[in-house]
Amino acid sequence: MKPSPLFLTAFLALPAAFAGEFKVEKKPFKATVALDGVFLPNKVHALKIDPKTWADFTIKELVGQGAPVKKGEPVVVLDTKAIDRQLADDTDATSLRKMALGAGELDLANLEKTTPWQLETTERAYERAKDDHEYFVEVGRPLQEESTKRSLQSAERYLESATEELNQLLKMYKEDDLTEETEEIILKRQRYAVESAEFRLKSVKLSTKRSLEVAIPRSAIDQEQALKDAEILWKTARENLPSALQQKRLEIKKLQLADKRADEKSTELKADRAQMDPQASADGRIYHGEIRNGRWNAATAAKFMKVGGKIPPRIIFATLIPADAPMQLSVFVDETAIAKLKKGQKGYVAPVSSPRSRLSVELAEVADHPAVDGKYHVVLKVSAGPDGLHLVPGMKGKVKITTGDEGDRLAIPANALHEEADGSYSVKVKGEDAKENKVAVAVGTESNGKIVVLSGLEEGQVLITPDAPAPKPAPQK
Repeated sequence: MKPSPLFLTAFLALPAAFAGEFKVEKKPFKATVALDGVFLPNKVHALKIDPKTWADFTIKELVGQGAPVKKGEPVVVLDTKAIDRQLADDTDATSLRKMALGAGELDLANLEKTTPWQLETTERAYERAKDDHEYFVEVGRPLQEESTKRSLQSAERYLESATEELNQLLKMYKEDDLTEETEEIILKRQRYAVESAEFRLKSVKLSTKRSLEVAIPRSAIDQEQALKDAEILWKTARENLPSALQQKRLEIKKLQLADKRADEKSTELKADRAQMDPQASADGRIYHGEIRNGRWNAATAAKFMKVGGKIPPRIIFATLIPADAPMQLSVFVDETAIAKLKKGQKGYVAPVSSPRSRLSVELAEVADHPAVDGKYHVVLKVSAGPDGLHLVPGMKGKVKITTGDEGDRLAIPANALHEEADGSYSVKVKGEDAKENKVAVAVGTESNGKIVVLSGLEEGQVLITPDAPAPKPAPQK
């Protein structure tokens, strides 16, 4: 079946029927910005454990999400059995360490005093040995040898004298042809003297030979060896004693450093233990996770905030919201919206939980720079809500902020504008006989789909806009 002429006429007229019309009039124009915000307290107390040594923070009990707490009440109860045992062991280890360090420091103090003495003693012994050796070589040995020889000569002369005296007595008594009893006694005594002298000479000869051939050479060897030993002892002491003293100093320094570090570790462990009883610093409510920079992040805490879970070090595991903390709105906007927002601007918020309610808001903080995600943080002060309106942190709200009031202005739908190749704007104005005329316009503030026209239009003109819904074609007959 071919389309009827009437249907074709209606189809061709569709573009004109789709276009809408807008009458240009002066009306009050207020620029507004719509935002989505989250209700959060304006002050919080972050709870975290910042340990130096300990790493096991296993949860035995905990306060539930959103539960009320009183000041001083525990937020979580941790398993402290292992750290308490470690602290007890550290106490005993500290006592042993201090005793060992004290004994070592006493040894070092003694070495500091005795080392110079020992060096002086060994040096003095060496100098004496050297002096004794020089004296023995230059004086002692020659003197001993000479003395030994003179003893032999003396014994020989004594024997010679005794023999001569005996011979003279015999000669004298023989000439008398008579020997009295007294003379016999004298001769007998003299013979004994000769025998003694002979034995003495024999003994001296043996001792002289022994001294010259054995004793004196041995003394020389002993003197040489004594000098060598004294020199070795002195040189060894000169090298070893200062080295031993320095080694002892280093050992004590190492012990002192180890003791200091052990004390620091023990102090840190005690401080870590003190952090394992986290309590509420004020009356309020506990929220699991972190509330910071306008965001409540509970995803990380949800993984471990349970009985048997382990709180990671230096991670905010919970946040205390004080009971007296006023609520505020936290909003993150893009650069299009931030350009229109200024501190002090006012508006209202409709809580998602009570969409018909209205709470007055005022811009309290407007970020100068974007965060790492490219969003700008905006904080709004919230006035007290109506009685019966219950708001808790984490609830959301729809915000509308008035960014400007320009009074009565000509404002048209923003989609009525056409951008020209040179960047200027124009609109289509309905003229006589329904003709469309392109008119250049200058525009100003834009808000909620409307834009202020600064020049180019007059009140009463009718614009052609694309806003009108397309009519359904008449059914084909």
